[in-house]
Amino acid sequence: MTTIGDPTLCVDRARVRGAAARIAPAHSDFMDQHRAWYALVGTNLYYVRELLGQATGEPAPDVVTSRKILDALGFPVFALGYRDLLDHGHPAHRE
Repeated sequence: MTTIGDPTLCVDRARVRGAAARIAPAHSDFMDQHRAWYALVGTNLYYVRELLGQATGEPAPDVVTSRKILDALGFPVFALGYRDLLDHGHPAHRE
């Protein structure tokens, strides 16, 4: 179980898996340049903020916090990487 922010939102692996079952996974036909971070749940990738928002029923925290929470819960987290992103990372998502 991981808690988020103030007021505290609780999320665990079961809630994340349930959320993944209710939303569409990321798909190459619908890529969005503003959604650079993904979590692997089962065999599909999901945008980290949408996944946490669905899992908690509340607005998701920022991208950095979202990816750290999903990582802490044991879900593999991936970033979209090409060109400068591979060398320097996403400027809005560094930490």
